[in-house]
Amino acid sequence: MSELEKTHSEEEDVFFDSVDGVQSTTVIADPELLEDIEELIRSDARAALLNILTDLHSADIASIINELPREEGRLLFELLPSEEASEVLLDLHENVREDFFEELTAKRLSEIVEELDSDDAVDIVAEMDEDVAEQVLEKLEPEDSAELRELLSYEEDTAGGLMATEFPTVELAGTVQDAIDAVRRTAEDTPDIYEVYVVDEDGVMRGILDLKNLLLVKPGTPIVEIYDTEVISVRTDVDQEDVANVMRKYDLLTLPVVDGANHPVGIITFDDIADVIHEEAQEDIQRMSGIMEDTDTSSSIFDIFRGRLPWLLVGFAGELLAALVLSSFEKQISLVLASAFFIPIIMAMGGNSGIQASSIVVRGLATGELALSRTFRRLSREFFAALLNGSILSMLLFAVVYLWIGDPMFGLTVCLSLLVVITNATLVGATVPVLLDRMNIDPALATGPFITTTNDALGLFIYLGFLTIIYL
Repeated sequence: MSELEKTHSEEEDVFFDSVDGVQSTTVIADPELLEDIEELIRSDARAALLNILTDLHSADIASIINELPREEGRLLFELLPSEEASEVLLDLHENVREDFFEELTAKRLSEIVEELDSDDAVDIVAEMDEDVAEQVLEKLEPEDSAELRELLSYEEDTAGGLMATEFPTVELAGTVQDAIDAVRRTAEDTPDIYEVYVVDEDGVMRGILDLKNLLLVKPGTPIVEIYDTEVISVRTDVDQEDVANVMRKYDLLTLPVVDGANHPVGIITFDDIADVIHEEAQEDIQRMSGIMEDTDTSSSIFDIFRGRLPWLLVGFAGELLAALVLSSFEKQISLVLASAFFIPIIMAMGGNSGIQASSIVVRGLATGELALSRTFRRLSREFFAALLNGSILSMLLFAVVYLWIGDPMFGLTVCLSLLVVITNATLVGATVPVLLDRMNIDPALATGPFITTTNDALGLFIYLGFLTIIYL
């Protein structure tokens, strides 16, 4: 086994990894390196800058540009040839790209877009203002422009919006040599080829041909003898989250996209789905926090305000209800002052239990793992898990209350209250997402705010109700 040798250049903070003579670099964008690059930009030392950029990966260059002041970042980006600039553009922060779209000429942008695969190109053009996008499309080759316009007609979060249109096909009546020729024709425009799609004379998909088979059989072998008729595909209008679930379920590296007549029109690769999974996870986290809008650095103060205020108002209304519950039990609280000491722990344990249960159920609904037939089973498991957790925590709380207050009856009251609150919050947390999903409401959007606000009011009512019935 070869040894991995690493040498570090302190001047540029770049690591050089050498394995069997193959050299790669990874930049560490620390303040000193950024200061050096800024100084070179200010002194217009283009040769020195290009010398540094030549040895860096496109993702590392993007990291540097993201950290630089906007004008200096643009000047550095302008030094890159179109092919490398296209790769760097994909890794830039969205708000940095938006600024570049406003500052770069339509000619420069069109040269960069031409270097991208169709799926990446349509994503970039879709981010541009309509006027800029139209100027860029007009400067592209007519065939490329028509292709991008067609892809732009699909919804961004569907299979049609994700797919690339470069893929090899071979007719069912052909031979292995025909399939090899098809791969060679599309190899330049397709970075990763894993299979060839088999179509009939009408262009309807009939199967797939794994590249491994092309290497193991003779060129003259008919396609009908070796192709696989079992094809997993999706329509162009399928939601991107469902596409991700299909690829995850069947362990696919690529997924063909077909139109209504089952003609192959595109291909989705795993790197596209990795981005989708990240976006969907981030979106669900935001929604479960009550944030409806994307709140990245490009969002205005008004956008952030508009996205968060509705759910803050929901929380505000819920806490007003909790205050009303407290006021209704004012006499009981005044009689047993110690009861107020344990309100925070009752509320916190209930809220945590509800959020835990809802997170599991929301994830199951999102991934398709929680089918209707297994809903009752899931709810039953959550109920019994809540009983176990609640019992243990209740016994601990009873011991604390008894040692602290010295009143076993009051300890029993607080203990039973905690058990019921945890069980109730867990059932609410597990049930609400399912009900919202059946009503075609995104459970990730409404579950979090709903649970946290209702749990406070209902939990307080349970606790103070037990205090009244048992203790007083």
